Formats: sequence, structure tokens, C-alpha cells
Amino acid sequence: MPVREGFFAFLDDIGAPGDGFALMGGVHLTMLGLLALLIAALCVFYKRQDEKNRRTMIRVIAILIFTLEAAKQLTFPLIHKRYWAEQLPLHLCGLGIAIELVHAFYPGKATREILYSLCLPGAVAALLFCNWSMFPLQNFYCLQSFLIHALHVAFPLMLLAAGELRPQVKQLWRVVIFLVIILPPVYFANTMLSTNFFFINAGSEGSPLEIFIEWAGTPGFLLPYTGLVAVIWLFLYTPWILKDKKLKEA
Repeated sequence: MPVREGFFAFLDDIGAPGDGFALMGGVHLTMLGLLALLIAALCVFYKRQDEKNRRTMIRVIAILIFTLEAAKQLTFPLIHKRYWAEQLPLHLCGLGIAIELVHAFYPGKATREILYSLCLPGAVAALLFCNWSMFPLQNFYCLQSFLIHALHVAFPLMLLAAGELRPQVKQLWRVVIFLVIILPPVYFANTMLSTNFFFINAGSEGSPLEIFIEWAGTPGFLLPYTGLVAVIWLFLYTPWILKDKKLKEA
């Protein structure tokens, strides 16, 4: 069976434009609902385990995420006989794989905060504004993208559910340093490879970044993009700030 008609059809190999699914359409919302159930089940199951089993489980999840990405990467040279630069694992979720592996085996303050403040909202945004909607549901790249991003969401939520991750706004400086180190080389890699990792050279289709580009242009949209990140952090950290305040007043 030709690649274009098979489970591994990719980009130019896929069929007519209508073969994919609409953002927030029936297929998309159904998948989000099923994945939400999976994430909730993982969180409940993880919370009920003892410390030893949790350590094993979080490592298994990290290795599974890595394996899913490795499987995708291997399909390009093995099945398609070529490689696309934009498939390099340099998006936030791609780098999140490394963060998750490090945290699973050597947990620390920096990995905890990056998981909560960057990886979690990044994976949620990817699921809501998925850039794989051109693929039909019965396609490897579509199913892999849904599953791996759901596991990216589940990873920090499992830690939160078990009380192993306690977001602290005072630790955000670690995240800022991470971004200061990572973003400049990613930006120049985008320029050299005509890619858009971290969506810092252009917006993601169907996402709020497109509105920013229409309003401020490129690279002007990076200013409201930074503001959006600040708003997301405000939303993510305000409940914990208020909780800490109540504990101090008690």
C-alpha cells in the first residue's frame, strides 16, 4: 500500500484537504473528552500509590513519552526516506521530554517549576489548537500527537495530585533563566531552517498568536506573546499565592 494511503501518510502524502478534522469540531472535542478521562484516571491512580510505586510510574510515563517521540522520529528515515527540519524535537513539548526524563530520575526545583509553568500550559494549548488537524484520526501522526500531548499534561498533574509538586512563584526566576538560555538559539535555528519552534518566528494557525501578528506584525507580536505568557502565569499561580496567604493568616 502506498504511504499516501496508509497509516503513516504524512504531509504531502496525505489525501485531500478535507481528510483532517476541524478545530473544536466533533472529532476534536471527542478526542479531548477521552483524553481528559485518561488524564484524570492517571492522576487518581498515581495519587493512590505509595512512594515507591509512584517513582516507578512517573519513570514509566517519562520513558513512554520519550518512546512515542522516538517512534515518530524513526518513521521519517525508515518509512518516508527523508527528514523534515520542522520535525526536530525543538518545540516546547519536544524539550519537555528531556525535562520530564530528568525530573523522573533526578527531581529538582527547576524541573518542577518548568513542568508546571511551561510544559503544562504548552501541552494544553497544543491540544486545544493542535497543528496536526490536517491528518485524519486514523493516522499515526494524529494519534501520536494526541496521546503524547495528553501525557505531557498528565505528567505535572499527577505530581500535583500527589502533592509532589507545589508551584511557587518565587521559583519562576529559574524558568526565566531557562527561557533566556533556550530561546535565542531556537530563534536563530528557526531563521536558518525556516522553522517555527516555540512559535517565536510566526504564529500557530488557529491560535491567539495569529491575532497578535495581525495587530503587531512580526516580530512585534512577541511583545503581546510575552504578555500572554504573563497572564497565563498569573492564572496558574494566583490560587497558590492565595492559598499561601491563607495558611500564613491561619
